[in-house]
Amino acid sequence: MAAPTSFLMLYFVCRFSIALAATPNITTDQYALLALKAHISFDPQNHWTKNWSNTNTSVCNWVGVICGSRHNRVMALNLSFIGLVGTIPPHIGNLSFLVSLNIQNNSFHGSIPIELSHLTRLKFFDFGNNEFNGAIPSQMGSLTRLRKLYLNDNNFTGTIPPSLSNISSLQVIALGNNQLSGTIPSSIFKISSLQEIYLGASKLSGPISSIFFNISSLQIIELGENMLYGGLSTYMFDHLPNLQYLSISRNQFSGELPKIGNLTMLTELYLDGNNFEGRLPSEIGNLTMLTVLYLDENNFEGRLPPEIGNLTMLTELYLSNNNFEGLIPNQIGNLQNLEVFDIEINGFFGTIPFGIFNISTMRQIGMTSNNLSGHLPSNMGLVLPNLEQLFLGINKLSGTIPDSISNASQLTHIDLSWNSFSGLIPNELGNLRFLQLLNLEFNDLTVESPKLSIFSYLSNCINLVHLLLSENHLNGFLPKSIGNLSLSLQTLYLYECKLKGSIPIEIGNLSGLTTLTLSNNELRGFVPATIGSLRMLQGLGLDGNRLQGTIPSELCYLRSLVELFLASNDLSGRIPRCMDNMTSLRAIDLGFNQLTSMIPLSLWRLTNLLEVDFSSNSLSGPLSSEIEKMKVLRILNLSRNQLSGDIPKTVGGLKDLTNLSLARNRLQGSIPVSFGELVSLEFLDLSDNNLSGEIPKSLEGLHYLKYLNLSFNKLQGEIPTSGPFLNFSATSFMSNNALCGAARLKVSPCEEGDPRRKKTTLSNMLR
Repeated sequence: MAAPTSFLMLYFVCRFSIALAATPNITTDQYALLALKAHISFDPQNHWTKNWSNTNTSVCNWVGVICGSRHNRVMALNLSFIGLVGTIPPHIGNLSFLVSLNIQNNSFHGSIPIELSHLTRLKFFDFGNNEFNGAIPSQMGSLTRLRKLYLNDNNFTGTIPPSLSNISSLQVIALGNNQLSGTIPSSIFKISSLQEIYLGASKLSGPISSIFFNISSLQIIELGENMLYGGLSTYMFDHLPNLQYLSISRNQFSGELPKIGNLTMLTELYLDGNNFEGRLPSEIGNLTMLTVLYLDENNFEGRLPPEIGNLTMLTELYLSNNNFEGLIPNQIGNLQNLEVFDIEINGFFGTIPFGIFNISTMRQIGMTSNNLSGHLPSNMGLVLPNLEQLFLGINKLSGTIPDSISNASQLTHIDLSWNSFSGLIPNELGNLRFLQLLNLEFNDLTVESPKLSIFSYLSNCINLVHLLLSENHLNGFLPKSIGNLSLSLQTLYLYECKLKGSIPIEIGNLSGLTTLTLSNNELRGFVPATIGSLRMLQGLGLDGNRLQGTIPSELCYLRSLVELFLASNDLSGRIPRCMDNMTSLRAIDLGFNQLTSMIPLSLWRLTNLLEVDFSSNSLSGPLSSEIEKMKVLRILNLSRNQLSGDIPKTVGGLKDLTNLSLARNRLQGSIPVSFGELVSLEFLDLSDNNLSGEIPKSLEGLHYLKYLNLSFNKLQGEIPTSGPFLNFSATSFMSNNALCGAARLKVSPCEEGDPRRKKTTLSNMLR
């Protein structure tokens, strides 16, 4: 009997050894981690992959690995914020004791292996801020112990798996900033333990049911920047006593707001960028914990409820782009923690409550585009020491700009444009070292003396980027000190300021300028060649002055210039031949000057030009057939010159042309039949030339033509009778004695046998 007993003992030992070898252990974990290491293609510090290369050390001592004391198995894996690049192998699904898996903020890509659904002990799962793609595996619904799931900020596609609702212990679900589609599964909102839900910026669509907001434990709801739509039921927010953060901004919700008075724990509310309407309910005053309120870009109307003054913890209040009206409640002055107050683009009227100017924490005031009146308090700069941005443009404010504004030393943006401010522009503005924008356009402001010393003071604003003083009464001479303005200056608007004298050559020092407008002043002298040094310039407006001399060829260095306006001056000489260097040019207006000679061939090489106006000069010679190269040209005005020769047939190739005026020149020959190919043409003026022949019947096909003037030429034959010609009157054809047609056009009738009609018919046949 001993022999059989020994045999049985050996058999059971072997079976036990085999079973033990097959049971997952720390070696299994090591293999899984080494598989992950093999899938890493880039480790920026090489610290992590080097550490994991030491197979003689227990994996429990590897960087980012934590083992449990009871089973000595990998319990937590944290590889977050390392900058790793790679994919996740299915072997990670063998880390069967894993409770926490965190690889956020790396560059992992590819899909999530379905084998990760084997990690049934997992409570924390964070793959956020990577580059994963593909669908979210429905098998993740088997991770029933999971409490926090972060898949946000990736490139996941497809729908949200309804199976996630099987994770009954889930507290946080973050799927925002992906490329998801479809609706939000209503089953998700049956997870009674849910506290935080992040689904923003995920391209989700569909309506929102009231069942979505029946979880009393919810603290954070982020659904912003999707394509959700529809109305919200009146009592939708009644069962969220713990809600602290709610964002449904940038969707397509409509209708009136649900009752919100019960959200007494709410600290941040984002409803902006929807189509909500109606009045703001007075119960908003119940939300006394609120620090941030975004209601901008909706259709709210009516007066602001004074109860808004109860929100004394509020730091940011955005109400812009609505239809609010009435007075600004004085109770706004109670919000002594307010940092941002934005009511732009509404219908508020009356004076600004002075209490707003006593909120010392205020950083940004935005009231642009209302109907506000009154004046600014003289001490506003003293009581707003933290003010950074002041936007009061497009109102009815009056009075002077307080000198004390310079005491708000943190100011970066000042916009008081389109008001009725008067008095002096304070020299003290030059003390604002951080100033980036100063917009005082369209007021009645003046300066101390014709020397315009304000520019010397503003040269201390070394961060100034935009300076706009147009439509004020500067009434002086541009000083040389204008060249000392900030090298960061990009925009200088000084049109209609009654400026006199010459343009200082020092203006060429402003190397950062992208837009320079000195239009409609009384400037004399030459166009400074130094403007050619402004290589960043995109817009140059010197029109409406009394400038003389030639157009400096140095302007051809402005390769970034998009718009050039020199019209209505006394400029003479040739148009520079080097203009083909100005390859970015889209619009050029040299009209109403004394320019002579031919239009340079180089002009027609500017194939991106949209608008050309050389009217009212003394330009001569024929039009070049190379005009056909300007395929995108929309407006061409060469009227009131001395152009001669035939109109090139190639003009018919300008398919985008909407306005063409060649009036009052010395052009001859016939109107090209190819004009019938100008399919976008709306305005055509060929009057006061020596054109002969017939009006091409091809013009009947110009369906958008609204204005036609062919008067004072030598045209003959029958006036076309269909298409746009049904709407033209006699003024379109005056003083063309050989034309015939309908009586309403005040020309002789075309009778049977009339040689004019026969000629027309014959010419049509020859075409």
